[in-house]
Amino acid sequence: MKAKSLIFPFLLAILMAACSKGEAVAPLPSTEERLAAPADAAYGQYLFRECAICHERSPGAGNRVGPNLWGVYGQPAASNENFAYSGAMRRADLVWDDDNLDKFLERPGALVPGTRMSFGGEKDPANRRDIIAYLKTLK
Repeated sequence: MKAKSLIFPFLLAILMAACSKGEAVAPLPSTEERLAAPADAAYGQYLFRECAICHERSPGAGNRVGPNLWGVYGQPAASNENFAYSGAMRRADLVWDDDNLDKFLERPGALVPGTRMSFGGEKDPANRRDIIAYLKTLK
């Protein structure tokens, strides 16, 4: 047991030594810098990993806890005929465009009160924009 407790400090020391050799590490871009750049669908796909727990995103795939999102961009809300949407979502008079997707991803229950989507929301507007860019590719 004592040998195992020495492994982490040893690995940490190696990592710190590697980082202290004067190699510059580029700082992460700020949200403002990311918003000034074009949307990044590839990064949106990376961020979508959290969404993929509940949503399929390929043609012909079934639904999960949430509906399959293939072709969702530009479609009316609750338009997947094979998914049992909440009454709130069925009553929502929305088209999934940039503005509505941005609002929904920021705080689903604020745009569609009573939605069953349990996702708490994505606070970073650059992340939302990149996820939307990825959703646009699903066609």
